[in-house]
Amino acid sequence: MRIFQNFEQVNTKDYSRIVAGAYFQLQKNCLMRIREILSSSEKETWLLVDVEHENSASDLNVILSKNERIKLFEQLGVDSYLSISTEKFFDVLKPTGQFHMKVNLLCGLTETGLNPKSGREFLCALSNKTRYFNWHKYLGFLYPLTGEVVYGNKIGRTLGYPTANVRPDDSGKIIPPIGVYAGWVRHNNIWYKSMINIGIRPTLDLENVTIEAHIFDFSEDIYGEEISIHFQSRIRDEMRFSSLEVLKDQLHTDQKVALQLLNNKSLFHQKDNFIFL
Repeated sequence: MRIFQNFEQVNTKDYSRIVAGAYFQLQKNCLMRIREILSSSEKETWLLVDVEHENSASDLNVILSKNERIKLFEQLGVDSYLSISTEKFFDVLKPTGQFHMKVNLLCGLTETGLNPKSGREFLCALSNKTRYFNWHKYLGFLYPLTGEVVYGNKIGRTLGYPTANVRPDDSGKIIPPIGVYAGWVRHNNIWYKSMINIGIRPTLDLENVTIEAHIFDFSEDIYGEEISIHFQSRIRDEMRFSSLEVLKDQLHTDQKVALQLLNNKSLFHQKDNFIFL
């Protein structure tokens, strides 16, 4: 995929259509629309324009970070990609602007600007469904969370369950509810089965919410490196245990449940940068 850093790099004569959207809030209906355009425009060259959110906008909820969006579009087979601010996008679409071609507006992007309604509706639809965690049914793929592996307190290592603590690459990223999950971790283009904890770890009397993944059959030192977690199923709520030994026993049970869930591969049909359903 050819990635443009700004619109000055784009030769507008090369493209007959712009497919623009607020793709940070991409969901299944938008994903299906992009696929339709890809399949129906074999004789047409088009530029996908990713209209970015403002980091200061508190009412926007990020489903996909920019890094995740690029990887998703690469996997879908998009040829050309440009990321641009909302203001800049509408400037270049003016009659005096640089782009003079057909335009499709998707994913909450309208002729009057960016509508954050899609991200809010996503959160509202899922607010009462934490127990079953079916976000993938709304997205068309397992929900990803990409970030850097940072240092933690290393308690998991002493229990025989070392974890990779992840700092998301977008501060506005929607974080799944506190609890324990089965999922997949992608590192250096390799997929690993994993169980993930999101929470404050009450047994350790800690307060800050962390995102940490125990990666099965993995022992590399990956501090400072990027991984992506893809959430498949919710196992249980976060709990306080009477001792670390009791916690260790529960982690062993969680591992068995996670592996049973992850060994059901009938859910997935593609696993490259993303796991589609």
